[in-house]
Amino acid sequence: MDIYYLYPLRTFLIAAGSVEKPNAMTADWVTPLSFNPPLLGVSIGHKRYTKKLIEEQKDFVVSVPTLELLKDVWVAGTVSGAKVNKAEKMSLTFVESKKVKAPSIKECQANIECKVVNEVEVGDHTFFVGEIVNVSYGDAFKEKPDVKNYKFIMHLSGRDFTTNSSEVYNP
Repeated sequence: MDIYYLYPLRTFLIAAGSVEKPNAMTADWVTPLSFNPPLLGVSIGHKRYTKKLIEEQKDFVVSVPTLELLKDVWVAGTVSGAKVNKAEKMSLTFVESKKVKAPSIKECQANIECKVVNEVEVGDHTFFVGEIVNVSYGDAFKEKPDVKNYKFIMHLSGRDFTTNSSEVYNP
């Protein structure tokens, strides 16, 4: 697949559903779209259970995991929430979000709450455009991400992941 020449890409968790019945999936295809209004997009496969939940609820949360959560990230990306309760297989804590029904994830370094403002079918995926309505974050973010003390996850392909280095380069 030619698209893999874009990798490695940052890996995120997309939370949908509710605190009572949460679902999280992994997503590498997350992108900022606009500062004003604040918009981001996520591309989700048509067969994913998370897609169904987002279509029903019209909201989602993009959560930013660090390397310590890699086992949970793997479960989120390899187990179907339509067949089993993923939350029972993960060590994550799903908590109420401030402005959307979809839950946030306590252990993640940021939770970006989004309300769906547009959906576009793109091949075998749906691209959800979300307006950012609230952001909560941990100490990995000050003015910019703290790459010296926190290892953000990047997906290479299959079971292979890497992380950012602590080196910061300026032109």
